[in-house]
This record gives sequence, C-alpha cells and structure tokens, in this order.
Amino acid sequence: MKRLLGAGLLLTAAFGAATLAAADSNARWDFLRMNLQVFPGTEKIFQPDDLLFWKLRPNLQEVPASEKLPDAEHAFRVSTDAEGRRRTPAGAEGAKTMLFLGDSCTFGIPVNDAEAFPARVGEALGVRAINAGVPGYSAFQGRLVLEQALAAGERPDVVVITFWVNGRTVWDHLSDAEHSELMAAERAGEMSRHRVTRLLRRVLPEGRPRLTEEEFGSEIRAMVEAARKAGAVPVLVVWPSAVQMDGGMEHPRQTLLRTIGRETGTVVAEPLEAFRAAGGARLFVDPVHATAEGYEVAARAVAAALAKLP
Repeated sequence: MKRLLGAGLLLTAAFGAATLAAADSNARWDFLRMNLQVFPGTEKIFQPDDLLFWKLRPNLQEVPASEKLPDAEHAFRVSTDAEGRRRTPAGAEGAKTMLFLGDSCTFGIPVNDAEAFPARVGEALGVRAINAGVPGYSAFQGRLVLEQALAAGERPDVVVITFWVNGRTVWDHLSDAEHSELMAAERAGEMSRHRVTRLLRRVLPEGRPRLTEEEFGSEIRAMVEAARKAGAVPVLVVWPSAVQMDGGMEHPRQTLLRTIGRETGTVVAEPLEAFRAAGGARLFVDPVHATAEGYEVAARAVAAALAKLP
C-alpha cells in the first residue's frame, strides 16, 4: 500500500487537496485536465460539460491510457458508445437492462472495457449492462447522470449505485452543488455569492469537501428514490478498499451506505469478503482500483446479489 498513499484514491488522488482558479466558468474541468499525470492518456477521453463539469467523449475507439504508479504502469484501452458510456457487450434480445452509476471503480481503471465489473456482470447474468461510471465523479454527479438518463426516456430495470470515494476531498472549498451554481451564474454574466464563500473558506484549516457526509447521504437517497419512481430496482454497492484486506477500518461513508440500504429497504451488495477470500490486497493496484482479477471478483459478488432480485 506504500505505492500510492498520496495518489491512489481514484482520480481524486491525482487531484489532491488543492484549490482552483477563481474566475473560470468551469474551473473543475480545468483542474481535472491539468492533474491527470497519474493517468496518462486519459486526457483524451474527457470533455467539459456545463452540468456535469466533465464527461466521457462519445464514440471513442480503443484509446490507449494507463495508471502510472511509482513501481508499475498499468495500460488499458477505452472505447465509448454514442452516449459517451464505456462499451459493454450487448445483452441478449429482450434481456433486462441494468444501469451502473459510479466513479472510476465502476468505469474500470485500469482495465480494458470488457474487464470492468459492469461488463462482467452483464455477461454473467445475460443482461444489458450500461456502464455509466466516470472517473472522478461524486454522488452529486451520479444523481445528475441518473436524472438525465430518465429524462431522456431510459427505463432501466435495475440501477446499481457505487459511490463513496470521491466527494471527500477539497477542491475549491465549494460543494459540488455550490460550484454548479457558480458556473451557472458566470455563464449568465452574473455575480455569485459563492465567489466570496470560496475565499472565506480558504482560511479554514479543514477546508470544505466536495460533499459532506450529510450531502453524500442525501445524494444516495435521491438516487434510490429516483430509480424507484422510474420503476427500477435500486441496488447499492459498498466498494471495498485495499486497507480493509488486512483488517483496516471501513470508511464512515461505507457504513452510511449500509445504513441507507437498511432504512430504505434497498439491496446492498458487498464484495469485501469475496476480495478477502480471493487474494486480498494483491487484487488491488492502488488503495481502491482493482486488477482485472479483482474486478472479476467484484462482478461475481455483485452478480450474486443481483441474481436474487425479483
């Protein structure tokens, strides 16, 4: 775990706890593209977005990228469909549709398209799996992705929600929602109170994360509710971390996911014990990203939970 103690938590690790330039209409996009040294080649797969801050480019074909660690470099290739979602094998005719929302662990850094866990779940269950995971995304962005999909008329049978790692770090001392409001005001040529808020918060020693624990919980609950209103079955995945392989404590947000599942009657899939049984820490390339074998282990655990759904 010494490999990436300061740089392993998704793209968040590469982003660090720095602050952003104050006057850009999409400063988060600028910060993202300037801080991808740990993930060379990934600058080719993103594009800015007014609502989501950034998203994947559509119609990518085998774009080479990698995760570059101090003692190893893990190469992978990225393909996306016309909607800007990572490609997955086509499901059988008339099969159920499962929409996977998440960050780089859902997207599948640093493995190829078919090795990401949504693709493997799709193959295991014979369903149409949609990999809507995007590196660096928080639960705030995940909710927006779900709302966009539903507004476009998509009606998945199951919505699989895998978030907790991103959102905990300090970017510009604004929440994701506040930064979104700031962007909207700047596009309209208006002054935003969040300019002042950001400056004032810079003097605070702890900083202001992208999502507080309360905000994280609210976003997860909103996704669960939105999925149900659309007629889909929501499922929460508590993604494990490498430190847990050796008995390390789970993060409070992992615990919160389990609590939300219990309180909302939502199925919770937990791959942790499967990881421990299959090899533990060797199934991770950094504190949260898995190897191809690790993603396969995760897929089997998640598929087992999904197979029990009515």
